[in-house]
Amino acid sequence: MKLVSSDTISENLLELLSGLELGTNGAKYVHLDIEERIKEADHPLSFSLERNNRLIANITFCARETSYYLRYFAFSRSFQSLSNKKFSTNRKSSQLEKEISQVFQGLISNKPSFPFYAYIDYDNDRSRLFSERFGFENYSDIVSRTYSRINPKKNQNISLIDDWEAISGEIKDAYGSDEFYHEAHIKKGPYLVLKNDKGVMIACAKFSKVHWRIISLPGRYGSFLVKIIPFIPFLNRLIKPKNHFFLVPDVVLTKSNSSEDIETLFDSALDLFKVNSLIWFIDPNKPIYKEQSKRIKWGILDKILGEKKVAVVTRNHKSLYSEKKPVFVSAFDLI
Repeated sequence: MKLVSSDTISENLLELLSGLELGTNGAKYVHLDIEERIKEADHPLSFSLERNNRLIANITFCARETSYYLRYFAFSRSFQSLSNKKFSTNRKSSQLEKEISQVFQGLISNKPSFPFYAYIDYDNDRSRLFSERFGFENYSDIVSRTYSRINPKKNQNISLIDDWEAISGEIKDAYGSDEFYHEAHIKKGPYLVLKNDKGVMIACAKFSKVHWRIISLPGRYGSFLVKIIPFIPFLNRLIKPKNHFFLVPDVVLTKSNSSEDIETLFDSALDLFKVNSLIWFIDPNKPIYKEQSKRIKWGILDKILGEKKVAVVTRNHKSLYSEKKPVFVSAFDLI
């Protein structure tokens, strides 16, 4: 077994990740835009385990200003098929796990003050067990919330801009003090901007378009729903399991603390990007969500899927979570 490190994304890793089914007991899906997405990784540190010239496992971090984000933790299909019991936290470490542990120890030795963090779906037993195995602990939760419209309409006061400097001051005021804040992806436009009748910006956000194949939706009947949705009027316009496009927003901002402005941003984005739904990942203690979530008209899909918790897990993190310092969520980290 050989450990290979790199600061670039290899073709072997792309091949490993392409078509990989993500999730275990809850939502299951395949990224159909992985080739495009993986190229956006900021400052990647990639560690691949090879055996007989075959890539069997990879762990890739995004090295940020104050932390390491664990972006990819992937195993070949033969390793994925092993039972969860095999990877329980109290058994003896395998050679593969020893090699991965050395990766963590090496990064900690290099930057002792840098924490690691990752997001894990509570229904994903495999990821949860592996994170515990490698010393990660639960830090807090973020939530995912689905917004949908069958016929979204763009507001006439909405425009697209590419100038980060035009909105950066407002964004930093609203998000700059959040835990794990970074600008690697949010400083890349375009941005949707809502202006009032005087031409002054009153709300803005960035949106990423995502392409998945959905195998199962969250919940007890998730697999069954995927099978029948294509035959259900209205729902089959919102979810296309085999070829599903949706948006994920970043740095949603409203100066007047208005749920109507948020809906205007979301409706306009759906119309502009020609999709019918979005998933907003955010710390539930972030004021914009905490104060407006009950006022927003989320749409049909929210009535089915509801608010879902996602665990934020950390290692080598010295501080405890505080509602006054919510976790900064970058869309790239979850798509």
